[in-house]
Amino acid sequence: MALERIRETFNDGVLLYGTYKTIRSESRKTIGKDFVQQGRLFYKELSIRDKDYLKFGAMGSSLDIKVKTNMPPNLRSIDKNAMIVKINDDEFNIVGTDRDKQYLYFYLHRIDKGKGDPIE
Repeated sequence: MALERIRETFNDGVLLYGTYKTIRSESRKTIGKDFVQQGRLFYKELSIRDKDYLKFGAMGSSLDIKVKTNMPPNLRSIDKNAMIVKINDDEFNIVGTDRDKQYLYFYLHRIDKGKGDPIE
């Protein structure tokens, strides 16, 4: 008797992943940064365990959200530490990842966009 594989649903939303591109003035001065999308994944939000908080707290990071996605082949060879994840209008640093044969788990920290910035 063959066991049927359980199919998971990733219907909590879509996350975009990519990097920042530095925006420079004509005099080569840094004037900002722009998000450059490299891909997107459907995700499922997971509850954060106490041991996750302890693990990342001991490393000096805080943990805001944990999500699970399918493991896309192109993310196996990318440096996930340099990536930014965007969910809705929020941007996150990746403070850690876990993976198994099929799934990729992102541990994310929300990036503070500087609430005191003047409106342009």
